[in-house]
Amino acid sequence: MPDGIESPTSAEMASFRSRVVGTWGLVSYVAINLDNTDDIVYPMGKECKGQIMYSNDGYMAALLQEADLKSFDRDWKEGTTQELANAAKKTIAYCGPFYLDEEDGKPQKIVHHAQISVQPNWINTLQIRCADLFEEDGQDYIILGPECPTEWEGVKRLLRLTWRKLSQNDAAEPPADAKALNI
Repeated sequence: MPDGIESPTSAEMASFRSRVVGTWGLVSYVAINLDNTDDIVYPMGKECKGQIMYSNDGYMAALLQEADLKSFDRDWKEGTTQELANAAKKTIAYCGPFYLDEEDGKPQKIVHHAQISVQPNWINTLQIRCADLFEEDGQDYIILGPECPTEWEGVKRLLRLTWRKLSQNDAAEPPADAKALNI
């Protein structure tokens, strides 16, 4: 490159889609008060866990779960009504195609078409998410959230989920402390 002109980084050269594709681990899920940005609540608790995956063939899957979920006393198929209700209440899960508009100069949005969902009201809905990709300390992050504020306990809040891109899983064996289930 000529003197004084910096070459673009690989992140700048890569398309938005190519940067989104992969598996992301949840860092935080917050609801921010529009009138007082210091007023932050955690809709699924501070220790909420989650993954969101975007595949090369244009599909996505998201799963969020509260950290305090209790194991069933027996096999999941024999769970009590209360155990099943509690697990569903503390879990958000949906999947389907995703769509991107990579037009320059426009704020980035990802549209999730929820074809399957634990929450039946989401089935066949479009979940529109504002998306902000950035890099920090050599790690890729994306912040996703609905365009419009949501009312949470009587307060208008912006929902924002911060995700960190997970590294390629090249392990040949599962971790030693994982339990094997033959379901």
